[in-house]
Amino acid sequence: MEIQRLQVLVTEQDLHDLVREHLPEEAAVEELEIRIQPDGVRVKGIYQVFVPVSFEALWELGVQQGCPTARLAKFRTMGMPANVLKSLIMNVVADAAKKAKWLQVKGDTIQADVDGLLKEHGLNVLTRLGAIHCQEGRIIVEGGQ
Repeated sequence: MEIQRLQVLVTEQDLHDLVREHLPEEAAVEELEIRIQPDGVRVKGIYQVFVPVSFEALWELGVQQGCPTARLAKFRTMGMPANVLKSLIMNVVADAAKKAKWLQVKGDTIQADVDGLLKEHGLNVLTRLGAIHCQEGRIIVEGGQ
């Protein structure tokens, strides 16, 4: 099966639901807030390390070789050096990605093989993702181009 034209709308609620389903309990993130803005996906929360540490991250979305990507473009913390917490969070993401063959983490970038994910669910599809656009409150994913 080949996708000739595809447009998928992802909302902030969709992202909250995905995080709730896939975030490991040991991640210890509280007061999680996800906002989609034109420059990317902003994530705020409190990460429990030794003490609660507030953080804010900006994930820039894109497409590389037909696969959606999310690059951790900006990261700020209150109460701990940003690079220490950033490393902890990227390690949590990388550990979670190991459970899904269709996810890869390279440095500060997460790449998803949507075709591989669909194949795991019995759909042999070529999506040909071409672009991801962030707008206020929503992400538009375009494929089949």
